Amino acid sequence: MQADPARAVTSEACALCSATAARHLFRKSDRAYVRCRDCGLVALRPMPTPEQLLAHHEESYRAGRYADFASAAPVRVAIARDRLRRLRPLVPRGPWLDVGASTGSFVEEALHAGLDAEGIELSQEAVARARARGVPVRQASVESWEPDRRFAVVTMLDVVEHIPSPAPFLRRVRPWLEPGGLLALTLPDCSAPMARLLGRHWFYYVVPDHVHQFTPRTIRRLLQIAGFDVVRVRRVTKPVPLAYAARHTETMAPALAPFARAAVRMLPGAWSEVSVPLPLGEMLVTARPAAAADGPA
Repeated sequence: MQADPARAVTSEACALCSATAARHLFRKSDRAYVRCRDCGLVALRPMPTPEQLLAHHEESYRAGRYADFASAAPVRVAIARDRLRRLRPLVPRGPWLDVGASTGSFVEEALHAGLDAEGIELSQEAVARARARGVPVRQASVESWEPDRRFAVVTMLDVVEHIPSPAPFLRRVRPWLEPGGLLALTLPDCSAPMARLLGRHWFYYVVPDHVHQFTPRTIRRLLQIAGFDVVRVRRVTKPVPLAYAARHTETMAPALAPFARAAVRMLPGAWSEVSVPLPLGEMLVTARPAAAADGPA
């Protein structure tokens, strides 16, 4: 049988294995998601440049989907507390660094819990919001920042899916960890039941924000390439008010918006604002620097 040229495409090089053969999955907006035929990594094509992504994120914090999240303090706090609750039993004592700290909610909650925490973030708008609350988040890129100490824990919460070249990004961070330190990631899992159920309408197929989509297998491979030993990969829920989730379907999954609005209308008003643990399709990944990778990054 002859291959369907619409289903088999020659793509940009895969960020995980450098292969160029990829299978077209679907289009969203003006781009397409493809799956690498060699390693299975899902990627956005054409890949936005880092400059395009930074400009988009900055604008989103001013008047886009990130602005809504930044303004929803109870939602940000509930998610930060949930992530901190999950991580604290797993990590060694010592300072914490949150990479991609956004408006600083996770750093703020860590400080309230008595931890020595700080963050870095690219967006000037997000950093300004964090600083206005006295949260120690500085505007810096992973590529340019030189920390003056090492960290027991480095978190990247909903970050790695935004990175066009994730392996160099993670390699750069690895020497920032103390011996025995822990890297903790949260990110979408495109093999999760919710992702398979919703297909192209899944909330985390967001263009151009999410340039890569991982599975447990591909995130393990990425971390190994970057010089980490994976400790654990597990699926997690996210505490979100149903009314907030319904609002976000308007931009993240418009085809589902009428159903989400109808479901919220059926609830008593107060119930729709209560945070509930939703299985949206995320995973929590922990890893430590590999002993063989202790040389220069």
